[in-house]
Amino acid sequence: MIKLEKKFLRSKVARRMLLFFMLAAFLPVLFLAFLAYWESNKLLVTQAHTRLDATSNIYKTSIYDRLLLLNQELKEISQHISQDPLSTELEVRLRNRFHHLALQSPSSPAVTPYENKDIGIESLSASAMQHLSSGKPLLLTQQQNGKARIFMVLAQQPSTRDTALLIAEIVPDYLWGDIDTFVFDTNLCVYSESNTKIFCTHSQPYPSSENINAHTRGTKGEFIWQENDKNYLANYHEIFLQAKFHTPRWLIVASQPETEALNSLNKFNMIFWSSVILSILLILLFSMIQIRRVLVPLEQLIDGTRRLGGHDFTTKVTIASSDEFGELASSFNIMSEKLGNQFEILAALSEIDREILSTLNIEKIAEDVLKHLQHSTDIRSASIAVINDNESQQMRIYRIDEKQKQLLVQTGILQDTARQLLIHHSKGVWIDYGIMGQQFGIEKTTKISQNVYILPLNWKDQMVGFIALQPRIDGNWQIDTIKYIQDYADRIAVALFTKNREELLVRQARIDALTGLPNRFLFIEQLQKEIAQAQRAEGKLAILYLDLDRFKKVNDSFGHSIGDQLLCDAGKRLQQCLRESDTVARLGGDEFAILINQLTSEHQATFIAKHIINALAEPFFIRGEENIIAASIGIAIYPQDGKNIEELMRNSDIAMYRAKAKGGSQHIFFEESMNDEVLKRATIERELRRAISEKQFVLHYQPQIDPRTNLPRGVEALVRWNHPTNGLIAPGYFIHIAEDTGLIAEIGQIILAEACSQYRQWLNQGISLEYVAVNVSVKQFCHPNFLQSVETALKENAMPAHCLELEITESVLMDDTEAVLKVLHQLKQLGVQLSIDDFGTGYSSMSYLEQLPFDTLKIDISFVRKIQNDESGGTIAATIAAMAHALSKKIVAEGVETQTQLDFLKKHDCELIQGYFFSKPLPAEDLAKYVTDRIEKDTVINSTTNIACNFE
Repeated sequence: MIKLEKKFLRSKVARRMLLFFMLAAFLPVLFLAFLAYWESNKLLVTQAHTRLDATSNIYKTSIYDRLLLLNQELKEISQHISQDPLSTELEVRLRNRFHHLALQSPSSPAVTPYENKDIGIESLSASAMQHLSSGKPLLLTQQQNGKARIFMVLAQQPSTRDTALLIAEIVPDYLWGDIDTFVFDTNLCVYSESNTKIFCTHSQPYPSSENINAHTRGTKGEFIWQENDKNYLANYHEIFLQAKFHTPRWLIVASQPETEALNSLNKFNMIFWSSVILSILLILLFSMIQIRRVLVPLEQLIDGTRRLGGHDFTTKVTIASSDEFGELASSFNIMSEKLGNQFEILAALSEIDREILSTLNIEKIAEDVLKHLQHSTDIRSASIAVINDNESQQMRIYRIDEKQKQLLVQTGILQDTARQLLIHHSKGVWIDYGIMGQQFGIEKTTKISQNVYILPLNWKDQMVGFIALQPRIDGNWQIDTIKYIQDYADRIAVALFTKNREELLVRQARIDALTGLPNRFLFIEQLQKEIAQAQRAEGKLAILYLDLDRFKKVNDSFGHSIGDQLLCDAGKRLQQCLRESDTVARLGGDEFAILINQLTSEHQATFIAKHIINALAEPFFIRGEENIIAASIGIAIYPQDGKNIEELMRNSDIAMYRAKAKGGSQHIFFEESMNDEVLKRATIERELRRAISEKQFVLHYQPQIDPRTNLPRGVEALVRWNHPTNGLIAPGYFIHIAEDTGLIAEIGQIILAEACSQYRQWLNQGISLEYVAVNVSVKQFCHPNFLQSVETALKENAMPAHCLELEITESVLMDDTEAVLKVLHQLKQLGVQLSIDDFGTGYSSMSYLEQLPFDTLKIDISFVRKIQNDESGGTIAATIAAMAHALSKKIVAEGVETQTQLDFLKKHDCELIQGYFFSKPLPAEDLAKYVTDRIEKDTVINSTTNIACNFE
């Protein structure tokens, strides 16, 4: 182990602390120093710009003043220019101010008072001449060999036309001043209007024209420019020369290297970094001293922690210090002791958890808990009470016998007062044994203390028992002790709740939750046992498969609560009809199964079935309402109707459906022929599904004839199944199966789409038909997408909606009249014609006839057939026709086969006739030919009649 006293910096903590101390002291100092440095830098730059601004401004003023002085000098010269020679004084002044001087006029060559030399002034503009005529000087600039020549021009006699011009080239040293007098670190430059350099006090560096263009805005300002990666500060002022000298402005730029402006910061840098280094050294020294004082006791605590991690809870950490490290060592030792106790308790709890997960042996778990409680806490005795039922007062009480150290199991009574006390004190309560002990069923012992701690055993808001603890010394326990006891109590509560839950799940898996009868699982299990018993004894048993008739109507009419109560009451009546050895179970919904064992004969099964049917036929009075139901029962006998569970259940179910199909409220024994029917039905269903996918359905069309003209006005589409092996099959063979299986909706969609498509083809061929009628089944009509399917069929075939007639049976109205009315009105808004098929055979026709938006009533074939040769038996047909006409609805009579029937219907103004009298249902091609022939025949007859009339 590293000795921190000598080599403490090898410790990661020491290095981190040292780094932290240095950063904590150094960073604020560094931040403030850099802040001061930054502000000083800004201040010095600002001061430099201020100086440069003043310098450029002063220089601007001095140049302008010199120009004004030169103007005065030139005026004076113009008055003496004709003198020859010039006075000595004047000539000296001229030579100090002007290099060359010339007098030039349009009529005479230039006259030079001295230095006879052409100064090279080009012709002046009209505006310049106008400016000179006003007596003001003109200032001109020329660039020559990289240097600027400055000329001043003045009219000798401004008021005289074609006056001579006095032209003088200004001495640069006089205009710009003596270079030696300028500050060495400040460069003053003059720029023309085009930002071309005219003059600089120092040759390099100076702002380029590009810099001037980029940074100068207005008459004055400041900017920073760079050259050779070096920053320069600059300020500029503009000299306005236009008014006085008729020349664009000059720009005076004063610049200085930024390093010169910040030169005073160098001393600050030296002082600053020296201070920083000294601070680091001092911080390093004091940090090392403090770290040494901290890490030695810290290492001792680390050693103690390592021992604690190795489950050594006995070795103490000793630190001879009265500071926080000493307090920490003391707290560490206390913690170590508590952790030792907690690890011991956790080991005990873990052992109890294993018991819960493995066996759920309540007695073993109670014994382990009681022993651990007495060992790890200051408890004289303890007991665990388990309530047998949440609503019961009976308890089983577990405690350890003090002498034999074995588990004792006793019974006791939990009084209501004690139960309420436990309910209101879920975290535990102290009671006085003399006052409350007996109410909790606590046994009196000679060593019992006066105070007893009662802790309820609760799990998921359910009280399953309690623990009673008797301390060695009267008084309250510490919080930690109560917490340990609570941990044990939670384990017991979980075990008890899990045990109760397991028993409940087993019950729920076998018992129907609504009726309390055995469910399918338990019934099958019991049936399996009885079959094995009957097989050994060569006996018989019977399965009665029962379904309640009209239960759905009760459930829909009065609600599910009434229906549930009806199922419960029916279950009780079934139990009353059976022996104790028989079994009745609810399989689901309104289906029950009854197992009759030790069957002596079929008469016994018949007697029980009749007894059940009569019992269930008695009214059920539920909440003041009388409910009448019936039962259909199918019976299968072991072993003749099935030798295993699957066969018996299936065959009794088949027999039950046969009883229901025959009207219900009866019982039927299974026969082998029923199996053949089921197989046949299954085969048809399977082939129907294939027929749908392979589109094996075709349509035949039967014309509907107007008896007044004997011409077809429309057709009814009738489906045929074009079976691949059996040929065309009539709908009576398969429609009822399609209805039962729900396949009728898909078949109906196929019929609707095909009928609309065929009608469109007839229209394209010129076949004159007003409409095509399509039958709609109940399930197809009630399908959520029915309305959309009608719209789609019309849209895809561009078929007018009034050319489609939907024939709907009265049974559609037996379910949800309001929903049916909504769909009917939507169809009517769409423009589709509506017809009631088989009118008069269904549900209270008169009660809804006025409110439904039907266009046509179709007299059922059964009423048409009753019309005899003497027209007897046609009363119902005549009544329907009269009622329809009174309500402004059309009549279609189907199944017309004789002249007598036709004459009778014509007599009662039946608008349309359908039947074999005119035509059987025809394929689409034959129907088209039939319509064409009828129309052509009618045309010939009409033509012949007209010819006969004309002949007469």
